[in-house]
Amino acid sequence: MPEVRAELYIPRPPAEVYAAAKDLEGLKPYLKEVESLKVLERREGYSRSDWIAVAMGKKVHWVEEETWDDRSLRNRFWSPEGDFDRYEGTWTFLPRDGGTQVELVVTYELNLPIFGGLLQRLIQKLMKENCEALLRGLKERVEASSAAS
Repeated sequence: MPEVRAELYIPRPPAEVYAAAKDLEGLKPYLKEVESLKVLERREGYSRSDWIAVAMGKKVHWVEEETWDDRSLRNRFWSPEGDFDRYEGTWTFLPRDGGTQVELVVTYELNLPIFGGLLQRLIQKLMKENCEALLRGLKERVEASSAAS
């Protein structure tokens, strides 16, 4: 099962970066392949969202559930329904050099007939690019927010 990892240092405190990450809808503009992102439910320590992305011209849909651990600044997510056969991962927000080291890990399995076995490497590359874009977008958003305050 493919796993994708992305890491990025953000020169802001972990609690601030974590709070920005919890605002999923605010991150959508940074995810060019994501056509639709709607938070369906949000309560203390939990969110449920509906996602539609486009990969190689094919729409991929999934529902994502997330638990947010405010004490350890950690997120765990998974997809109970949708096009992914498996989709789960974690975000961690660790203090480093006066800022935050963010790590995003995604394990997935996507077996859509249109993609076939030959395209699985391309899908992994797209997943990696999307994870990296998400972290860059988070960094840009946090830095813009801190500059405005």
